[in-house]
Amino acid sequence: MIAAPAPWLRVLECEVDTTRRMVARADGGSLRITIKAMQVLLALAERRGTVVSREALLERVWPDTMPTDDVVTQAVAQLRKAFGDDRDAPRYIETIAKAGYRLLPDVEWRHDSPVDASAPVAPSSPPPPSTSLAPSGSGSAPADGDHAASSPPPVPADALAGPASASRPARSSSPVPWLLLGLAFALLAALPFLLARRPVAGPMPAAVAEAPAGGMAQVSYRAITSTPGQERMPALSPDGTRVAFTQGGEEGEGGILMLQEVGAVATRVLVPPASGHSDVMPAWSPDGGRIAFVRVSSRDCAIMLVPASGGQAVQAAPCLRGAYSLYDWTPDGTALVMGGMRADGESSAPLQRLDLGTGRWQAMDYGIADGDVDLVPRHSPDGRWLAFRRNISLADLWLMPATGGAPRRLTTLRGDIRGWDWLPDGSGLVFSHVTSEASLYVYRLADGSIHPLPALPTGNAVHPDLAARAWQMVFEIDQSRSGVFRVRLDGTGEDTVPEPVFASSGVDMLPAISPDGRTLAFVSDRTLSVQLWLGDVDRPAALRAVDGLRPVPRHPPAWSLEGRTLLVLGKTGAGDRVFEVEAASGRVRALEIPGASPVFAAYGAQPGQLLVGVDGGQGRIRLVLYAREGWRELASVDDVAVARYDPVGGQVYFTRPSRVGLWRAGPMLADVALVSDAAPAPQHYRHWGVSGGRVYYSGPAGGCATTWQPLLDAPAEARCLARDGLAIAGSPSVDAAGRWLYLGLPMAQNIDIGWSALPRGLAQGPD
Repeated sequence: MIAAPAPWLRVLECEVDTTRRMVARADGGSLRITIKAMQVLLALAERRGTVVSREALLERVWPDTMPTDDVVTQAVAQLRKAFGDDRDAPRYIETIAKAGYRLLPDVEWRHDSPVDASAPVAPSSPPPPSTSLAPSGSGSAPADGDHAASSPPPVPADALAGPASASRPARSSSPVPWLLLGLAFALLAALPFLLARRPVAGPMPAAVAEAPAGGMAQVSYRAITSTPGQERMPALSPDGTRVAFTQGGEEGEGGILMLQEVGAVATRVLVPPASGHSDVMPAWSPDGGRIAFVRVSSRDCAIMLVPASGGQAVQAAPCLRGAYSLYDWTPDGTALVMGGMRADGESSAPLQRLDLGTGRWQAMDYGIADGDVDLVPRHSPDGRWLAFRRNISLADLWLMPATGGAPRRLTTLRGDIRGWDWLPDGSGLVFSHVTSEASLYVYRLADGSIHPLPALPTGNAVHPDLAARAWQMVFEIDQSRSGVFRVRLDGTGEDTVPEPVFASSGVDMLPAISPDGRTLAFVSDRTLSVQLWLGDVDRPAALRAVDGLRPVPRHPPAWSLEGRTLLVLGKTGAGDRVFEVEAASGRVRALEIPGASPVFAAYGAQPGQLLVGVDGGQGRIRLVLYAREGWRELASVDDVAVARYDPVGGQVYFTRPSRVGLWRAGPMLADVALVSDAAPAPQHYRHWGVSGGRVYYSGPAGGCATTWQPLLDAPAEARCLARDGLAIAGSPSVDAAGRWLYLGLPMAQNIDIGWSALPRGLAQGPD
């Protein structure tokens, strides 16, 4: 393996992040290259300006193997594509007939990341640490005694934005229908997961600091499970020797709790599941003697406990309001802390504490503002602090004393944080953040800076879990694939077989059909880079990619009523922007919406109006109706997950991020009313659409993973579209005539458990 002399390499006009294998061009384009292509580049850079033979490259990059001769050709071709180079008129890599290859331009190695709009991987310098706060404890084991509040660890001064409101006690309410809230927060942003099945382009979080001198410490990964299907939500024992996880059981029955030695391949069933139930989300007690988990079915949900050695499981308590999410043990092992959802009449969703002795739930007493939803709590190794993720679509990590108090904001990502955990010495956090892909990062409590860990060779690293007393980590390796399918709606029959559209070996998703039913827009990584694609459904050969746009794979494109343009959320060096695309020409234009941090966009009732979901502050989305002339705000609604306009009924429908149901408003966002209190649940807030003036639900129901049923009408009209595969989160799309439904469906769902040893002092920085 050829080692890079520094984390960054400049080659002519291109910046190469050698750790993440990302090549960023001056025109704003970027592409992640394979490990072997990166090695070929390093070999050429070592001998810049001289010819390196194919035989030498094979020996350096593919040692002790018997590769075919075309592997070098493929690697060089990928480098040329990443650099935007021309083989016939090369500026980067020259082919010397019957001799080899030569890297033409000079190269420059850098230890600091480039500050360049074409490679938006580093913001301004990190904020200074607060000097008035005491450092955190460094004990490697959780404390089981005193939990008295004291000064929290240092955090960036400008990260403590927004005063927390006075705490609010939990209000009593009638139970809501059962829902898999845990799966809500595992599936909310499944879209970028799938697009990162192969290496794809994507920026770091906006708040990532420059890489330290010498780069982040080297971390290597290996898979410790490799069976087909899904192994999910791994939990590492406190001493790092064993891992518990759930095998199978996605969106229904059949999840089995498994236990495996970290250094072995063989697994065993920890506890047999009850008939018709799934056992999910294991969590080790601080002493490693017990494992908590959730036992769930379509009828009930309970928190269970089982000895870590196996045996009979006992119920600790029913799930709170029939829901569950990721949770943690208290340091003394007497209780669990779990995030929740808002019940009717409640303005926020605080963390809840389950006393294992009494089986009683109680809301924690701390500062939480109206509309906030707190999730994924984790106690620090010394037991003094409790950190958690606040909000869902626009989330950040917050910190407070373990006994409650005023939380302090740690990060300002306002993004999709897919799991996190403390480092064993309490000096920092490891978290997974999803943009166009999912990557792992280290947050340093000493100065509030964020640094990337090396990327996986393939797939996504999500839901990291660290041992409390060992520098080891487990995580999910998600390598799932999906495709775009269509279903005939004007046919007959209870079950309908979806047929593929524009088949490819890449990941196709988020389809949006034009009103006339002719042109399909969707997002795909079929070129190894996430792009918007347009194609005539009757002429597959006319399929084309839209240049000059890097879409955010969260919501599908939104067509105008006449079908001439689309609204697409895209990434830029300055953050996400709303772009308008002309379907015929592919011309792209950024819309200058003032001061908005857009999350989704749709056309309104009038040609000069747009509906835009913007960051309303503190991680909550505000739906704003804009007049395009002068970009005036005409009206707004707070606390919205996603909104869609119904041109037939002239109504705006929307879901909320932490409440079950569907809401409706007039075209000017007046007269807001709850029109469904049964669906969608928060984890399926994008599994619905509007067709012909009727609202339809496309989530799971009645033993069918993907349905198509009227949401506000009699359920007898429901049709099962896919019994085994839940539709990829996003709007189902139907042509104006109501003949064809387009949706993204999983083609291969493969999730393995990964493991890594972490270097001690990972968050301490270089000497």
